[in-house]
Amino acid sequence: MRLKFKYSKVYFDCLNQHKKINRTWEDVVRLGGMFEQKYSEETNKIIDLIPNILNQEWSEEIIEVYIVDWIGPSFSHPLTLKVREDTLLMLTILTHELIHHLKLNKPKGIEREKEINDYTQMIFDKLEINIEKQIKTMREFSREKTP
Repeated sequence: MRLKFKYSKVYFDCLNQHKKINRTWEDVVRLGGMFEQKYSEETNKIIDLIPNILNQEWSEEIIEVYIVDWIGPSFSHPLTLKVREDTLLMLTILTHELIHHLKLNKPKGIEREKEINDYTQMIFDKLEINIEKQIKTMREFSREKTP
């Protein structure tokens, strides 16, 4: 399996048609490009680690990842990754959303989010990348967005 990063101004415009953001389309392309360049090696390792840790194979050969900015969060279908200045947080969120791809059969709720964040932490522990600050942010996001 591999990731294909996509930049769609039409998608960006649709997400932002009712609520404007401060970043321009050019900002999105710049930050997304920086992210891709900085973490290309790690994203490949992550897509190899996820099936091993979850004991579940990818069902797709390619997962498209739309790089955008908007008022809402990143989400897994279609995989939409919100740009951020903290590119390690972007990588953490991408990993979280990729795990959602394999864990869709679980009921929504705080327990599923906790489990996915725990898996995310395991993956970064195996990569020996410290995401203490980023996973704390992810856990806060999860508490805010789930009833």
